Amino acid sequence: NSTDWHRLLEICALTDTLILDEDGIYNPGDFNDRLLLGLKGTMSDAELHVLRARLRGGILNQARRGALKTPLPVGLVYDSAGNVALDPDQQVRQSLVHLFETFERSGSATATVKYFREQGLRFPRRPRFGPHRGELLWEPLRHWRVLRVLHNPRYAGTYFFGRSRTRKRPGDSIEVKALPREEWIALLPDAHPGYISWEQFEA
Repeated sequence: NSTDWHRLLEICALTDTLILDEDGIYNPGDFNDRLLLGLKGTMSDAELHVLRARLRGGILNQARRGALKTPLPVGLVYDSAGNVALDPDQQVRQSLVHLFETFERSGSATATVKYFREQGLRFPRRPRFGPHRGELLWEPLRHWRVLRVLHNPRYAGTYFFGRSRTRKRPGDSIEVKALPREEWIALLPDAHPGYISWEQFEA
């Protein structure tokens, strides 16, 4: 970016270091060369901005059509044709069905966790990162995991994109803000098979 580029020019000027590209050799200590290098840096920064904007535009267009592939929650997979399908592992599917049936019967995420614990049942997980990435793991059901399943439209066969917005904060921290549904970029019911209906998800 421009900030890094101009800092580099200052260092090169102080150390009498020349810079060269396809067009020639420049001395950052010389005013005219420094001016030209500054313009080249600004143009390069603008070009990167345009490229990022085009890439972002392509991503958003795919998302609006429901064609952009996004990570799927446990219980859903991409088949050989790239379409979303229910997990071929029957035990995984049964665990999801059991969770939804238990919640519908009890009406409480806490009661659902308690029932799984009393019955000695475990819940599947496929890590996206780390040494066990993509592997099927079975763990005790947690309250936060029940809520995450219940609030994920994918389980109702619905494609969505843009449910939250992230931005960098000072100090390299990242802020994630949940958006109201009317601000989501895409929400396409009946986009693929699911475990519950859209009406059940809304309820």
